[in-house]
Amino acid sequence: MGIGESISAWRAAARDNNTRFATYRRIPQRKPSAYEVAAYFVLPALLVAAGAMPSVALFLMPAVLPLLYLLFRRFGAVLPFSCLLFYGLFSLVLNYDVLTVVYFVFSNCALGGAIVSAQYKQYLLCMAVAVVAAVLGAIFGMVIVRAVEGKPLGEVAREYVAAEYDDPFIGYIARDYYENTDIPPEMVRVKPNEDGYDAAVIEFFGEYAHDRFVVYAPYLCVHLGGLLGLVVYFVSAAVNRRTVSPYDDASECEVRLGSRCMGGVRFAPPPIGSMRFPRAYLWTVLLPAFVASVILDAVGGFDALSATLMHAFVTLPSAAAFFSLVMHMSSLFGGKKRIIAFAVSVIAGCCAVVFPIGLFVFSLLGLCDIILNLRFWIDFLRTD
Repeated sequence: MGIGESISAWRAAARDNNTRFATYRRIPQRKPSAYEVAAYFVLPALLVAAGAMPSVALFLMPAVLPLLYLLFRRFGAVLPFSCLLFYGLFSLVLNYDVLTVVYFVFSNCALGGAIVSAQYKQYLLCMAVAVVAAVLGAIFGMVIVRAVEGKPLGEVAREYVAAEYDDPFIGYIARDYYENTDIPPEMVRVKPNEDGYDAAVIEFFGEYAHDRFVVYAPYLCVHLGGLLGLVVYFVSAAVNRRTVSPYDDASECEVRLGSRCMGGVRFAPPPIGSMRFPRAYLWTVLLPAFVASVILDAVGGFDALSATLMHAFVTLPSAAAFFSLVMHMSSLFGGKKRIIAFAVSVIAGCCAVVFPIGLFVFSLLGLCDIILNLRFWIDFLRTD
């Protein structure tokens, strides 16, 4: 083939590609609902609040990250990451805080993990990608704080308590811990109306924060990062199912439009109620991690590592399994009862995220589902 023929073939291919591109550009996205439009106005307020009061930003992340994923699903990846960049730059410039550094790194990794996980079809792999990315984001954030501050994390935590004691939330939890925790016999508890009360509270709670971060920093990353990773994954799965389009499976649309093709999601995930952990997970991951955790605890001196292993491979996955079972049970209702059941399920899941006892109960019941396949027996009794 000569040069002229090659140029002609290239021009013909380009015209064909432009025609197909124009065709896919005419594919309409589903019209956003009023709730979705309202969410776009809520997100900036949440980001501003997180930047202004980093001490409470942890409680805002379960709402911020799903809204950022919704932006990705509708407009692609550039807009949500731009929002995070805006939040990080303005927060660090106007109100530098070590927590903001951790949240900024964590939120970028968690959002990226959720976006990447949506490209896989197997829901267990998707869940693992989202959770691992969130945990790594928390770890990277703490590593960056350690490097920037040039001090151990324990010292950073102690100094943060002293510097931010005037913060309403930090001051409240410090005073609550001081007044409701047994103190060593050699110490004298100072009453709130006595001189030196604030100094005693700062010293006592600062010492607790120091010891906590020295020993349990990896555990905190796994616990908080893993929980938020699960929240983002379940929300992203629900969003993907609500916004999925038959064009999402069109390879031409993926190749030519990328994120503009309904967020670039390739597969419609199964319902959350169908995301059951197989029994093979019990003997391939959960049981070995449990045995290793018990051995480390029996040896002594590895309490933090033992707790981290147990939490990462037993508690969190089992809790996720039970939440899936609860959503499956909610799907068995019809009409208004179905809406109420889903609302109760979501509220119960939020309680499990906030309260450790709730997470423990979820974990035990989820372990029962992994072993006994409770949803099979529920469906069997229901249809009998």
